[in-house]
Amino acid sequence: MEQSLVIPKSEVLNMRKEESSEKDLLESVAKGDKGAYQKIVTRYKGTAYYVALGFVNNAQDALDISQEAFIKAFYKIRKFDTTRRFYPWFYKVLKNLCLDHLRKKKFTHEIPIERIAFFEDENKNRELKERIWRAIEQLSPVQREVIILRYFRQYSYKEIAELIQKPQGTVMSSLYYAKKKLKEILTPYLGDPNPVEMEK
Repeated sequence: MEQSLVIPKSEVLNMRKEESSEKDLLESVAKGDKGAYQKIVTRYKGTAYYVALGFVNNAQDALDISQEAFIKAFYKIRKFDTTRRFYPWFYKVLKNLCLDHLRKKKFTHEIPIERIAFFEDENKNRELKERIWRAIEQLSPVQREVIILRYFRQYSYKEIAELIQKPQGTVMSSLYYAKKKLKEILTPYLGDPNPVEMEK
């Protein structure tokens, strides 16, 4: 059991190499190297898109916002401390754009049902998935954010705490109350005391 928790040395070396590579790329970007920034974009564009999708629930809006976030980050990159990791800093840019979008728009959106992976039978559970999305929309901004990061992007509690700059205990508490609220919203439709079995 303990051996399964040990990260192989080769993986540790690969992580260090990737961090070193990112630092070199960011230093080049700070000097105006657009090619280096394109490599950064390629590395994170998928994650950025799906995080934005979780916030705004519209595929085209998520694409536009994630692209805007990369453009905005590029023009701010010279103020960025290249000794730090890029994504936590970029995430703040992306999140603020998503929140600005939500403030300006009253959810006239399409529901990306195919992105919810709680159930295997697409046809049978289509209506249920739609209800889950609508339930997520009723969460507070912080609760919705941690649900997205934990269950849609599979971030650890520690990684979420770093991204949203909150203590790990606060992250766990927010997740607990978010799941509790989802259960309260969905139970009338399902009649099951545990309608959405995410993760304890």
